[in-house]
Amino acid sequence: MMIKWRLVAAVAVGLIGGLVPAQSASATAEEVFWLRFAQDADFRGLESKKTKPAKSTEVIRARKSAADSAQKRAIDLLHDVGAEYTSFWISNTIQVRGDAALRARLARLPEVARVEADRPVPMTVPVATSPAQASSEGVEWNVSKIRADRTWTEHGARGQGIVVANIDTGVQWDHPALAGQYRGQSGSGVDHDHNWFDPAQACPAAAPCDTDGHGTHTMGTMAGSGGIGVAPDVKWIAAKACEQTTCSAAHLLAAGQWMLAPTDLSGADPRPDLAPDIVNNSWGSIGYSEWYIDVLDSWVRAGIFPAFSVGNDGPACMTTGYPGGNGQAYASAAFDAEDVIAPFSSRGGDTSYTKPDLSAPGVDVRSAVPGGAYASYSGTSMASPHTAATVALMWSAMPSLRGMVDDTRVILDATAIRVQDTTCAYAADGSSNAVWGNGKLDAYAAVARARSGVIPPGSELPLQMGYNRTLPGTPGHWGYHSVDRDPATYWEVPAGLTEVGINYAFQGGRRTADKVVIQAPAGEPARSLTFAVRAAYAGLADYEDVVPARSYTFDPATGNQVTVSFPPAYGCCLSLHFTGGPQTVKIAEVRAFSGAGKNAALGRPAQGTAQQGYAPANSVDGDAATYWESHNHAFPQTLTVDLGGSCRIYQVELALPPAWGARTQTVSVEGSTDGVTFSKIVGPREHVFDPAAGNVVAVGFNMAAVRYVRLVFTGNTGWPAAQLAELRVLAA
Repeated sequence: MMIKWRLVAAVAVGLIGGLVPAQSASATAEEVFWLRFAQDADFRGLESKKTKPAKSTEVIRARKSAADSAQKRAIDLLHDVGAEYTSFWISNTIQVRGDAALRARLARLPEVARVEADRPVPMTVPVATSPAQASSEGVEWNVSKIRADRTWTEHGARGQGIVVANIDTGVQWDHPALAGQYRGQSGSGVDHDHNWFDPAQACPAAAPCDTDGHGTHTMGTMAGSGGIGVAPDVKWIAAKACEQTTCSAAHLLAAGQWMLAPTDLSGADPRPDLAPDIVNNSWGSIGYSEWYIDVLDSWVRAGIFPAFSVGNDGPACMTTGYPGGNGQAYASAAFDAEDVIAPFSSRGGDTSYTKPDLSAPGVDVRSAVPGGAYASYSGTSMASPHTAATVALMWSAMPSLRGMVDDTRVILDATAIRVQDTTCAYAADGSSNAVWGNGKLDAYAAVARARSGVIPPGSELPLQMGYNRTLPGTPGHWGYHSVDRDPATYWEVPAGLTEVGINYAFQGGRRTADKVVIQAPAGEPARSLTFAVRAAYAGLADYEDVVPARSYTFDPATGNQVTVSFPPAYGCCLSLHFTGGPQTVKIAEVRAFSGAGKNAALGRPAQGTAQQGYAPANSVDGDAATYWESHNHAFPQTLTVDLGGSCRIYQVELALPPAWGARTQTVSVEGSTDGVTFSKIVGPREHVFDPAAGNVVAVGFNMAAVRYVRLVFTGNTGWPAAQLAELRVLAA
């Protein structure tokens, strides 16, 4: 079920610019309306922030700075006339109660971009079915459908160490399935400060409540015990932005702000260090809208994953709900226990990017409801919590991925189970469509891929801004707009500069790339730009051209984008270096894609003890069906490969036959220049080989110049010997 709101879509509300004509109503009649300000936040200071609290703090500072500057004259005027108002820094808006004359005065302020009517936010009534019975294994069908239970047992990932939140109708905090996971609950008592937000004070006491049941149900699917929750060991917090039948736009914005820095119950003591990792939003409405886009942008910049429902307005095409339809949101469609897409699930096709992002269980989903009870609901509201909780499993299993929203999206997309559907828009290569998105959510595969560290060739490599301290840009069109996943924003450099470069860093560390796609803003006329593509291993000091400067034509007839391919380059960063001014540069989006890299071990001599018929050469023959196996019961065992000459290596990939069962091998990586003296490159680590991830693990490290690579095996949970089908040694 999905909360329905119809609020401030540009085609649905009266927009006012300049002088507002007198209204037919009495000049003294008051109404509620919104002021939207044009000034954007400047996030250039975010580049140096590395921790999640530091990022949240900088996002808040930038947003508040923009709001303080833009809203000052309007607030002074509101004070002068004694009007009631609420200022929001997260989206640079003010909600005002006043008459038509005040509205007209405010609309004349040059910093006010538009004035919008306030709209109530109606909520769709839940679709309840007869109470579902727990499965014989104690796990609900929807949890086992996405293989979350296998993730618990085989990867030990249950969401521990991760905090989820929802913006919803509230939560019964002491429900038997949820009380133990509430962050405010501890051995010494209960503390709701920084864990609960009720801007309307709709609950009868300071404790969390749920006046509808929807919020308790969605939280149960994320965090519930007893087989209803996908990530039963997470901690949860919540904000109540919706009452029994409606959600207030002001409360939704306030909740979005609160998530960046939860406060105590009085609204004081904001704590960015207590911000949640993931926020589920099972609400929205059909019809394109960017009303909540600043909230989404702020969360993503702060490392908070924004999970949304795609909407309940199917089966027609182009019925995407928003904010879930915005590029920064990750939207889930709904399917049933028989793997049939729900007829009510909204379909996409109205954007240049894939929506929904994927599909998750959303029909007859049994979860918690107020009163300590359980019930089954249907809707895309029920689907989104599965995705949100899967992110918790991924970040729990691979803490280095935590806060890396774009990398997480790539893994979710890549591991979803493809479902072909040509009913609405679809990709020509069959990779996605507007009904299922990228496919059906597979929590087990997503966690396995996250743990493996393997990035298949052709995967998108999310970019973030690199070292750009003095990067030019026109106000409101800074460099970071070229990597914000919003094609409506863009980086702009005014005409007159003879050259300019923009540097990007790969999110998550060094990567191997072989392609970039550069998108100009939609509606821009055809133009040619001259630029080079550069790559760096460490940073500014070692950039080299991978594609020398040449002219590229951006043509609206072909989507206003160009693709530049180059030999695989490994490093931290990419750069676009524009020359041949003085033409204006406008870039909406830059996307990079992974390359295969050079395997320096292929076909090279290999040595090690071996069982008859399972020679070391099998590990470097390029065939994953053959494998090397050492002597039994004789750890440690070694496998040494001569690369034939000094190579700068940066990663090894270890593979077993794809059909083999899961196992863990303990392996260290050593290197040598002479084949006699070896030094540790990577110390002993336990590596999980999982068929869900292709039975491949990647081990990355700082670049090392060696001729010989030696693997030292000291354990194998699947067999009393070292085993390896393929060793790939990636070299620059």
